[in-house]
Amino acid sequence: MARILRSLSVDGVTVTIAFVIMVAYFAIASPFFLSGENIRNLLVEATPIALIAAGLTYVLLAGGIDLSVGGVLGLSAGVAYWGLLQGLPVGVVVLLGITVGAVVGVVNGLVISGLGVNDFIVTLATMSMSFGLLAVLASSVTLAGAASEEFSEIARGAIFAVPTPVIIAVVLLALLEVILIKTPFGRRVYAGGMNPRAAELAGVPVRRVRFEVYVISGAVAGLAGVIQASRLNSVQDGLGSGYELTAIAAAVLGGVSLTGGRGSVWRTVVGALFLVSLSRGLQLLGVDPLWFTIVTGLSIIAAIAFDRIMQRVAASRATSRETPAAPMPPASVSEMTRV
Repeated sequence: MARILRSLSVDGVTVTIAFVIMVAYFAIASPFFLSGENIRNLLVEATPIALIAAGLTYVLLAGGIDLSVGGVLGLSAGVAYWGLLQGLPVGVVVLLGITVGAVVGVVNGLVISGLGVNDFIVTLATMSMSFGLLAVLASSVTLAGAASEEFSEIARGAIFAVPTPVIIAVVLLALLEVILIKTPFGRRVYAGGMNPRAAELAGVPVRRVRFEVYVISGAVAGLAGVIQASRLNSVQDGLGSGYELTAIAAAVLGGVSLTGGRGSVWRTVVGALFLVSLSRGLQLLGVDPLWFTIVTGLSIIAAIAFDRIMQRVAASRATSRETPAAPMPPASVSEMTRV
């Protein structure tokens, strides 16, 4: 039993086991679940969620929160598609979408790290602003009907039968993971989230790191918005709504701590695949999609509760292993005065 608890306490193990069990169940319940077409659609659908969740992971690891990722995705998609309608080259359109996301990240970072405003309040405000700006843009311009085969290839193309957005996501996610675990910047992100005060005393520029992770989160969400616009070939008012909840759920399910300092990108990706596979499986079984929102919320609560239980188990086991040191025998006067 102790070995089982110790194995489950390793970040990412629980959601990986749950993911395998869920896939096995849906494969039995619906033979179409493991078909090539469904797997391809599932991976393409998971791409924007995995991307914004990975960017959000950086923020969470640094001890922050970013509720604006869904709004940034929608606004970036809208601005990028507007640029496409204006006849801009596809490369410029992609950069435009990423830039919009990065700008929102800069605003988040400056206000949070520079002015010391609560990150929950700031990102909630920028989320509202992003959705509002998208609504204004969508009401003034019909964001649909662009005839650009090159832009469509971003989400609908394939290289050696592998969807293009999946390749883009794999490359970027691998890069984000390597940066976290192999570079000084990644170590600063972990240190700043684990103990900001101690990190500052050790010379880590915590405020600058906090600013940088918000820019990364915004830029990655901007890229996800471009991919989503290419996939849908249109942008509607409200695109991205609810994505922030799914991204947070993916990160938490993957073992990322909401208090910072613990987690990784690959574990978040497993959490994202779990949620998207769950949504797809429920659809194949004819379950009302509204239940997915309920399950997402429950999964966050369950993951946090499980994390707390495992921390208590680990703490109790560590305490039980500690043995008091034997008291030192009192030194004699001659020993104390001996030179």
